[in-house]
Formats: sequence, C-alpha cells, structure tokens
Amino acid sequence: MKNNVAIIACLSILVSIFASAFVFEPTAVMAQGLKKVKVTAARNSILILYTHGPKDAGIFKKHGIDLEIDMRPFKGHMAGLPAGEVPCTTYAGTAAIARINKGLDWVIVGGGLTVMQEVFVLKNSPFKTISDLKGKKFASWSTGAGAFKAMRATVMDGYGIDVLKDTEFVQAAPPALLKMLDRGQIDSMFNISSLTIAAAAQPDKYRSVFAPNDYWKKKTGQGIIWSAPLVCWRKWVDEDKARATAFVKAWTEGYRWLRKPENLKTVIKKWGKLAAVKNEAQAKTYENWFNQGKMLIVDWDEATRDKQWKFLHMAKKHGILKKIPNKEKYGLILK
Repeated sequence: MKNNVAIIACLSILVSIFASAFVFEPTAVMAQGLKKVKVTAARNSILILYTHGPKDAGIFKKHGIDLEIDMRPFKGHMAGLPAGEVPCTTYAGTAAIARINKGLDWVIVGGGLTVMQEVFVLKNSPFKTISDLKGKKFASWSTGAGAFKAMRATVMDGYGIDVLKDTEFVQAAPPALLKMLDRGQIDSMFNISSLTIAAAAQPDKYRSVFAPNDYWKKKTGQGIIWSAPLVCWRKWVDEDKARATAFVKAWTEGYRWLRKPENLKTVIKKWGKLAAVKNEAQAKTYENWFNQGKMLIVDWDEATRDKQWKFLHMAKKHGILKKIPNKEKYGLILK
C-alpha cells in the first residue's frame, strides 16, 4: 500500500513537471524571439499614453517586439534620437525634416501625433480670429518645436501673418503660459499637448481662435502629422526590415487600440498622472478629440505621404523650411 502511494506521488510530481514545461517553455521561446526596440517618450504628454498603453495591452509583443520605453523630460526626449540613444521614436516632425536637410539619414516610417495644439485666448477676450492677434502679445513655449513651426506656417499661408514678426511674441515655460494668460500678461497662447487639453477642458475659461489641423483639413482633407510622426535612423531600418516593419505595424495597431474609449480610460487610469491628465474633464477631452480624429494620423501610406509632403512644400514657400527632402527616399512606406 505504501509503495503504491509512493508511486502515485512520484507520478504526480512527474506530471506536474511535464505540465510546467508545456506551460512555460513556449513562453520562454517566445520571449527569446522578441526583438528589443528602445524608444523615448516625453513626460507630461500624450506620448506616455500611446507608448505604455499598447505595450501593456501586449500589442508590441504580438508583433514580436520587446518595447523599452525611456520616459524623459521633453528636452531629453528630443535629444535621444539625434544622439543615437534610440533607433526610432515619434519625433517633432518639422525638426526632423530640418535635421534630414542637415545630413542626418533619418526616414519617416509611420503616422503619429498631429498638430492638435490650438491658439487659445481667454473666453471673455475681444479676439475672435487669429487675425485679431496681429500686434498683440502672442506666446508659445518654443519656436523650434514641430507643432509651433507647423502652426506658424499655416497662419502665414492662410492669413499672411508671421506670429514671430507681426505680434509681440513672448516665449515662456508651458505652465507659465497658462498663468500669464489668466493674469492678462499675454493675449494668447500656443502650448504643449497636455496643456492644450487642459485649456480645451475648460470652455468656460478659454476659447480657441485657431487650429492648424482644421486649416489643413479644409485644404487637403487631413490634419498635419508634423507634430510627431514616427522617425527612424535609416541604418536601423536597413539592418532588419522585417523588424522595422513589425515595429511600425505594432505602433499603428497601438494607435487604433488607444482610440477606443474603454482602452483610453484604462491607460489614463494607470498612466494619466505621468501624461499630465489631471482630472475627468481632461480625460473626457482626450476621448472626444480621439473620436473626432483630431489627434492622430494612424496610417502612413501614399495618400497620407502626398498630403504631408504638400504641407512641407507650403512651409518651404513661407521660409519655415529651407528645402524639402525627396519624398520617396525619406518618406518610407514599409509593407
């Protein structure tokens, strides 16, 4: 009897070992087969949401990518790709074009954040349109950011106003801009993505007088991708095109995943603090803007590339860009 019990116990142990092997071995093999890719993501921005959310949902692993996210202040994020610390990330678009023009062998390979930032004034101010701000105090956090350059180009194109020359231009840190607008120290502001959301979430206090995306949609049917498209080093793409293609597919699927309200809510609950989503009104604004297609251009295809290169030519016409890189060579469509 004792021998039978011992035999049964041994068999149970063996079955458990074999079962464990069948459960864990494929997972280990899968993990070994993943290709590691590191990206940077600026804190206090939507970049936190569209990197961490899809990663947590397993979208990158599904495409064979082990995504490492290096969260940094905005300046650190902007420094990572040029320094070669990461091979690919969403990057200020017009700044990327300027660097390509200076010789960096980068390529645009995927969609990304549009110029969702808008020009805000106080709700009770007398300014109704962007034209009313000529000669007034116009403020922004940066003159070199992709979104600012895109906004400046569209205002020049549509209204003949150069916000750097035809206004009393003020540059200040993003949080300071809101306070300065509240105090009447400036007449308008163009701010980073999270503080744009903060302003839009308070319609009783702030009002938009110009949206670059809306202007470009009227001209081409599409917003402006040059706030933060997906940009990579060409050598990294050429080194393993299958990896690069899988990475872009994962990124694209991640955008679609994030646009679903239930997924967005999950991400904001976990990562909202790092993305500077501070209250329910701001979370709801993100949801509404995603539904309205105001924030992301998901697909990077020939039609999108044509419309976005048309924007670059417009920006060159107004002196925002010195030259335009070859569309076929630097606007890669990976399939």
